[in-house]
Amino acid sequence: MGEPKWQFEGGAFNEDLPNGRSSGTLEVSPVSVRFKCKHGELELPVTGLQTKLGGASNRMLFLNHADQPDWTFFTTDHAILKHPVFAKDERMAGSRKRVSRTKWLSRASTSTFLCIIVALVLGLWWAKDPMAHAVAKRIPVEMEEKIGDAAFNSHTSSLNIIKDEAIVTDFKKFYGPLIEAINSDRYTFEFFILEDSSLNAFALPGGKMAIHTGLILKADSPEEVLGVMAHELAHVQEQHSMRNLVEMVGLYALVSTFFGDVSGVAAILVNNAPFLLSMKFSRDHEQEADTVGFEYMMRANIDPRGLVSFFEKIKKESEESSLPDMGGALNVLSTHPATDKRIKSLKLLIQEKGRSGPYRKFNLDFMEFQKRLRDHLNQ
Repeated sequence: MGEPKWQFEGGAFNEDLPNGRSSGTLEVSPVSVRFKCKHGELELPVTGLQTKLGGASNRMLFLNHADQPDWTFFTTDHAILKHPVFAKDERMAGSRKRVSRTKWLSRASTSTFLCIIVALVLGLWWAKDPMAHAVAKRIPVEMEEKIGDAAFNSHTSSLNIIKDEAIVTDFKKFYGPLIEAINSDRYTFEFFILEDSSLNAFALPGGKMAIHTGLILKADSPEEVLGVMAHELAHVQEQHSMRNLVEMVGLYALVSTFFGDVSGVAAILVNNAPFLLSMKFSRDHEQEADTVGFEYMMRANIDPRGLVSFFEKIKKESEESSLPDMGGALNVLSTHPATDKRIKSLKLLIQEKGRSGPYRKFNLDFMEFQKRLRDHLNQ
């Protein structure tokens, strides 16, 4: 059997070729390098062959010979230099070293570029929440109110808002001290009772907050309702919903808004406002809302154990219930999961920073309030 042929894709330059060049194959033998194409073929002797690197990033290897000065062979396949003819030729040593160095630099450059891209992506990901927070702070409160109104109207379009004057007046009696303790210089809070049997409550950007009748009727004390309210209002004060919404519009919009004009993304935020009520907060946001909500309760001298007892109650009911739709009924757990870890952290917070009492006593018969609310719903 003869020696295997070493063939490589390549080409040649010569004025007699169409447009001065042609692609083809380079075939290396112990005595020559032969170029073949559809226009013909030409052979350059190995003895006296000159090599030179060129082109972008030295990707191309050029072959010349004094016997055919008007011809230049070329290839981007540097494996040609591994042929025994070239490997033994000391004159080719420089070319082989340059090829090796070029490949190493290319790989190093590619690796460095990929590392930079990965670092940028990870950096933007890790900085996503701080950037969203910074963008949210730049959004005017009027825009937050517009976003909150859009979400509220979308959710309540099919629900009845309780407007009974006596019920609304009594409701104000026990949330009033909490609002005074928050003393927000940004938001003017509005509160609504929604006729809905699900155990839910939500507060929206701009200050609108709603409590479902199902949650009020399930609670055993005003403190349990106020614990949920304090937690929800902490989400508003810390702009967690706005930060979620800003992140939702995308990284490009987030970055451009961070360095540019907030008004450019305003319409997008308003259009996506209805999604606010289905968004889940991160564990960090939930923990922050627990801590800040606890501080509100302490300022208002309201027993902070209310939130813990309410979460324990509905979590237990959810775990023990075999009803398939219980997940929807316990809506407050789907968006604010009362995990054992969170409940434990709340208890520890109360133990370390709470007080032994006495706590505020409400001038309200809570059971009577619930009865009047229930009677109103049955009318």
